[in-house]
Amino acid sequence: MKKTLHFRIELMESSIPIWRRFQVRDDYRMDRFHQVLQIVMGWTNSHLHEFSIQERTIGMTGDFSDEFPELEEVSGIFLNEFKFQPGDQFIYLYDFGDDWNHRIEVEDVTDHNLIFPICVEGENHCPPEDCGGIPGYANLLSILADPNHEEYNDWNNWLPDGFEAYNFPRDQINGELLLFGQWHNKNPLKRSTPWHQID
Repeated sequence: MKKTLHFRIELMESSIPIWRRFQVRDDYRMDRFHQVLQIVMGWTNSHLHEFSIQERTIGMTGDFSDEFPELEEVSGIFLNEFKFQPGDQFIYLYDFGDDWNHRIEVEDVTDHNLIFPICVEGENHCPPEDCGGIPGYANLLSILADPNHEEYNDWNNWLPDGFEAYNFPRDQINGELLLFGQWHNKNPLKRSTPWHQID
């Protein structure tokens, strides 16, 4: 029987709280769970990622299988294999350059058969991609807080259109989760596809 996993994800060491509460079925493969995390947090799926769960390292093996023999292929593992219980925690790393580390906690496991993933709560926008990790984002926030800063215009022009650091775009997130969830339900066996490439 499919179960619904209730998660809380938090960007670690951020100078402002950036977190989400969301729900997803436990029959999702880990490559698709990665896509859900990208949507929930607001990342653009532009970099590699890795999970550290129950002393296992899971990611995209590709050309790295010889260099990292302990790395398990993300598309061959399902969430329900971990038998999660409330209170369990694991780490999701996105972008090996900026090192965006996320702590994910299982808050509840229910028998409700969720049709599509959903984000129910959160706070603040995720950082823009390639801004220099946690230290770079803290510096960026301090610059954006001071319109008289000599770098203010350069950084403000560099930001993605519509970026608001203190905005939690729940409606946008859930719109994208709906799109991805529909694709997931129609294509249960295909390799995961970035949601913005779904037709």
